[in-house]
Amino acid sequence: GQSWQARQSDNMSGSPWGMIRQGALAVPLNQQDAHSSSCGEPEATGSQKNFRQESWRHYLALFAVDTLSFLAFLGALNFMSDRAFQICFILILVVMALWRLVRLRTPPVDLNVKIPYSCGFMSISGKELFLVATVHISPAAPRDVRTVITEARPDVVMIELDEERLDRLRPDESQIPKDLQPLEIRHELDAHASTIMAQRALWNAERVGQRISGVVSFDEKNAHGLGSFGDAACGQVVLVRRGGAESIEASFAVKAHRAAAAGTKAVLVIDDGERLPVYRLGGATLMSDLKIALHVRSLSWPDVPLLLLSRSDGQQLQDACKRSLGADTAGAAPVVDFTIMADNYPRRTLPRRLCQSCSLLLSGIGILYYIIQCFKVKVGAEFTEAETAANEGGIPCACIDVNMDGFWQRVGKFLLPVPRNLAASIRSWLALPRVTATVLFPPKGNVDVLGSLLIHITALPIRTWLAFIVAAATANFVASHVLGFLGSVSERGAEEAGAVSRDNRSEAKTLILLLVQFFLLPQAYQAVVASRDEAMYHGIVTTVSKLNARRVVVVVGAGHANGILQHARLTGL
Repeated sequence: GQSWQARQSDNMSGSPWGMIRQGALAVPLNQQDAHSSSCGEPEATGSQKNFRQESWRHYLALFAVDTLSFLAFLGALNFMSDRAFQICFILILVVMALWRLVRLRTPPVDLNVKIPYSCGFMSISGKELFLVATVHISPAAPRDVRTVITEARPDVVMIELDEERLDRLRPDESQIPKDLQPLEIRHELDAHASTIMAQRALWNAERVGQRISGVVSFDEKNAHGLGSFGDAACGQVVLVRRGGAESIEASFAVKAHRAAAAGTKAVLVIDDGERLPVYRLGGATLMSDLKIALHVRSLSWPDVPLLLLSRSDGQQLQDACKRSLGADTAGAAPVVDFTIMADNYPRRTLPRRLCQSCSLLLSGIGILYYIIQCFKVKVGAEFTEAETAANEGGIPCACIDVNMDGFWQRVGKFLLPVPRNLAASIRSWLALPRVTATVLFPPKGNVDVLGSLLIHITALPIRTWLAFIVAAATANFVASHVLGFLGSVSERGAEEAGAVSRDNRSEAKTLILLLVQFFLLPQAYQAVVASRDEAMYHGIVTTVSKLNARRVVVVVGAGHANGILQHARLTGL
């Protein structure tokens, strides 16, 4: 860890005006966020206290500047004539263009590699950070990513994904199954045990650490596990074949539910091929999970673990089960023994998936991505390109974003209308003039988000343009009608309470919608962008520390770039 004094020398923010130049309305960091080096020493405790006091002074000064600039901004809008507004608008456009020409001609002094305009660079704490700002639907994004990785030759590459979303983007043929479950197989008359590997079901980790040991049984009459297992299977580990029907009856979850009803200890499934699936078993679509829930009359996970064996391993185990049924080899039934491994792969119950899917649909985000996929627009190609380029160079590639469960937890946390969130929303609106100025005229060290978007937008093909326009219009239609419905319900409640008259119904509804949007807009940004900036920054720091990396390439969306750079300036890498 770094001392507070070392961080201060790296910060570029020795005064409140330094923080203003960085374009940050930074709430003082708490002890965990500061990445301080307290080891129980009095000096460390004192430096932490000084750091928090200095942060609060910066914050209060910035708050005062934001308030004054916001009032001046409102005054200018109210008293400025249309002619003066048009002149100011043209002047701003001209200055923006000149500003970017100057930036283009003055690359960072301490940069010794050639990088695209959309890539940010920072040298801090003895480490170099290359931050590639991308647009997820742009065909130019993968080229920029490969260029930066090739030129920079980093020690590690990091991407704005979690493992679950990265798995969905990877082509199946390029992946190798990992984190497989080891199984010990032995015969009751043979002390020698062999170990085979099996792919796990999502719900296995619900019983992490539990040891499963039992005789393996295979019923030729119920080879695919489509029928009842009967009382004979109670207390045993049943072996079945994969598939057997085209209906929901042959799914992994239904077979596991059926085996659990018979009192079995676990289910082993023989795969059709030698290559095990890359993904966890049981990750079906939402509609398939709904059909399974209706079929088994349960919204919970199956009560027994399920494992998928390769065809050769499963066939050998099946032959051993058949041999054990002979009179001469009685008592030689195979026995399986394993301890359920921990699994960090995200898993969600059906009720949680329903809540998340409805939220995506009603917010318009799910509709946006669905329509883009219908037009066969490739999304997130820069991330798979980053992993490919890293693997070709023997460079580690790490995911630093939160998973979808963490994302929705943040959304729920910041969208609740509690006093803290209401105050944060007001504070964000006060910072609007300053934040707008830093976007229009990005300071040195920041990524030019507008310029980067313009570069990527010009590279979009017509099909992508059409897909994005249709998707955005449809998503906006759905989201606006959802907000309108909420406004109507609130207005009717106020009308029944006598707070609003029938004659003022339209005005009251409009006012309610405005208040809701004024609260939601900055808080949605905080949940979707700003809080993830902080989480990804912590992921960068953790990975850099773990790998002792000196040069790092980070691939993120353009909206996250400056937030991550801000955190790096404040507390180092």
